[in-house]
Amino acid sequence: MAGDQNLRVTYGALEQTAADIERAAKELQAELDKIWGAVKRVSDSWEGEAHQAFQAAERQWNTRASHIQSTLHEVSAKIRAGSADYRTTDRKAAGFFQ
Repeated sequence: MAGDQNLRVTYGALEQTAADIERAAKELQAELDKIWGAVKRVSDSWEGEAHQAFQAAERQWNTRASHIQSTLHEVSAKIRAGSADYRTTDRKAAGFFQ
């Protein structure tokens, strides 16, 4: 390690970070739903090539938005799993001093 870098982990901070990510994912989804609601009101009247092009763009958008959502949920789950692993290791280490 370069320099005097320290790492401090608290269970509360890990849980808060995971919860913040989950909340951000929900807020993002709510905003996307609002945007798509407005867009759909306009695009539903389109016909022909414009409608087909929009449908293709919509599928691509939905795929990417879904990927972002799943990534946020995965990150949150990994933080929670890491917190549980950290707690287990911390308890084992504490046992060495008893």
